[in-house]
Amino acid sequence: MALEICAKAAAGAPDILGDCPFTQRVLLTLEEKKVPFKAHYINTRDKPQWFLEANPEGKVPVMKFDDKWVPDSDVIVGILEEKYPEPPLATPPEFASVGSKIFSTFVQFLKSKDPNDGTEQALLQELKALDEHLKKHVLISLEHRGI
Repeated sequence: MALEICAKAAAGAPDILGDCPFTQRVLLTLEEKKVPFKAHYINTRDKPQWFLEANPEGKVPVMKFDDKWVPDSDVIVGILEEKYPEPPLATPPEFASVGSKIFSTFVQFLKSKDPNDGTEQALLQELKALDEHLKKHVLISLEHRGI
């Protein structure tokens, strides 16, 4: 039996996936794990009553597991990882913080009015560290998979 997911519908197009990165993350996980699913596209400006009864907060995505609607993309992806462990998609704990400072460093750089305050160099260091990580780990992984 296919899992059911409620996803944001595109504005003005009720049968097309909308611009919700949280829903897209869940859908990509389902696709990668080859888990069959049925999507219900929800107009988030005019939510159907059945959706609000199943999910009183009215947020997407929500996925139905064992007759219970579960919200929150992090929780959903975690459940999918447990129920469908192959292929494993969870980030290994030792890599969980890779790139985690890029956004905040980028914001500091954008807000900076002093070209000599070190924010540009800090951003470049964070980007270089990510680049080195990707070269070391992603390329090895792709080569291991024969890609």
